Amino acid sequence: MEIPRRVAFLRNVSIFSETPDNLLIQIAENLVEMEVSEGDHIVLKGELGDSMYIVIDGRIKVHDEEYIFSILNKWDVFGKYYLIDKKRRSATVTALSHAFLFRFHQDVFYAVTKNENTVIRGILKALVGRLRDMNIAEEQLALQNHEIVRQKEELEKQKKELVELNATKDKFFSIIAHDLRSPISTLITLSEVLKADLELLTQEQTHEILSSLHDLSRNYLKLLDNLLQWSRIQTGRMEPAPENFDIVRQIHDTMAFYKASAFEKRIELTNTTSGALPVFADKNMVRTILRNLISNALKYTPSNGKVEVGLKADNGWAEISIKDSGIGMTPTARENLFRIDQAFSTPGTANEKGTGLGLILCKEFIEKNKGKIVVESEPGNGSLFSFTLPLGDKTP
Repeated sequence: MEIPRRVAFLRNVSIFSETPDNLLIQIAENLVEMEVSEGDHIVLKGELGDSMYIVIDGRIKVHDEEYIFSILNKWDVFGKYYLIDKKRRSATVTALSHAFLFRFHQDVFYAVTKNENTVIRGILKALVGRLRDMNIAEEQLALQNHEIVRQKEELEKQKKELVELNATKDKFFSIIAHDLRSPISTLITLSEVLKADLELLTQEQTHEILSSLHDLSRNYLKLLDNLLQWSRIQTGRMEPAPENFDIVRQIHDTMAFYKASAFEKRIELTNTTSGALPVFADKNMVRTILRNLISNALKYTPSNGKVEVGLKADNGWAEISIKDSGIGMTPTARENLFRIDQAFSTPGTANEKGTGLGLILCKEFIEKNKGKIVVESEPGNGSLFSFTLPLGDKTP
């Protein structure tokens, strides 16, 4: 290529945009023209870089193995930084088609530009542009990584929800298959005994069967009530309707309901609450919480034991505590207490039956009313269940 054509060509190369004509002519005179075939390696990764290359025609790729950094075309430059400093090349450059190039050697560059810094300024501009592009690429990569992390967290959340849904379904069918069926079968059996052998039974035997029927009916009703409320929560059809009411009165009423059960097991049921204390919560949900926690305390406390219900107010919250002198729990049992996928029921000290559903229901009701539940327990040393409710703004 003739010198005037080379100069005209160089005017379109970015790093020479500020180069004066006299210097551009010297550069054009010292360029070495190259011809390469498709697939030829122009430079190899790791070799010492000592030249810059300008694409006259054709397509060139800069790559590392199969990963392509960039595709170069006419007027594009690669290796310009090796005019300033000899270093090992960080990538391989290969012709994607038959191509023509100019080669500008470092020694010639220094000889031609020793009294002129415009080319170096152009190289520095190119370097700044590359750094800017790298910053943009890093920002885009950071955004992509953030999105990947977010999607991963979302998948983990969905996975956890799916496990919980499957556990909920399994628990639901387990209750239907066993816990609902079993008491009905017992009720039928006892009623058939009464129907067939009523005249043959002693008064004591009749009383025993009727007591069993009564206990079974109460437990069955409690199970159905818990199951229905739990299923309503799972389907999103149960939201709290908070109101101001006296929590002390609710505690007294609930404890009065369980006095007979406590007397039957010879358990001292103590109420340390007095006066009045307003809370702002769903009254029906709170009744269910109190019934489940007090009945559980009685269930796992042996004869001659003690169950104590307490109350205190602190910093905008009412804290209700149910403490028993019962059998207590292991750390593993305590950790799994509110997990639907791990829930199981342990028979009470008088072989009372349960489903493991009541405490799960309590936790969900407490959290729906913005409170928290805490459990302290050790095997053989009883249990302490404490939960909080927001204080009301007036006494009902």
